[in-house]
Amino acid sequence: MENPENKRVRTLVNHWLQAHPNRIRNRRQRPEMFQGWKLAAMRYLRQGNPHDTNAILTWFATQAEGSAMED
Repeated sequence: MENPENKRVRTLVNHWLQAHPNRIRNRRQRPEMFQGWKLAAMRYLRQGNPHDTNAILTWFATQAEGSAMED
């Protein structure tokens, strides 16, 4: 069973993704890359300030969309 903190963080990531359907489009088309992005986003949220969830995920999506990480 998933612990409550992981469940909370996973829910935050999923809600952010639903609210921003145009972000990280290339990752969404490739399931293994999308899953990796979600897991990394969860790690960033666990380490960051809970009040900065939107800013953290926006920053991380911008990094993923940048030329250094995009295919």
